[in-house]
Amino acid sequence: MQERAEAARSARALLAAIADPSTMGERQVLHVKYGRPKRFARIATWANLPGFSCQNGRGLGNGGTSYSHTALPGWQYARSEIKSELIPDLELLAERGVRPTQATRAA
Repeated sequence: MQERAEAARSARALLAAIADPSTMGERQVLHVKYGRPKRFARIATWANLPGFSCQNGRGLGNGGTSYSHTALPGWQYARSEIKSELIPDLELLAERGVRPTQATRAA
């Protein structure tokens, strides 16, 4: 039940942050350099969005940017999918305790 309550709070916080980015809180950034040249990752988190993070860099394999939430381990979302997929996935977890099992778009 605690996990479901946290998912509900996270979904509301993300919707609020989309409406008003000033509600995100302070951003913290971690830079990770891998052993091979030109491989790195930058991970950003926000104080008022617990569990939500943004990763980008060449260490991700695709060199792009992805967003994720600790309540949905193993799932990564594009920026355009935050409102259309990430938030609904969190809401579904909150309402029914169900995690996504299948991507809604072709990878």
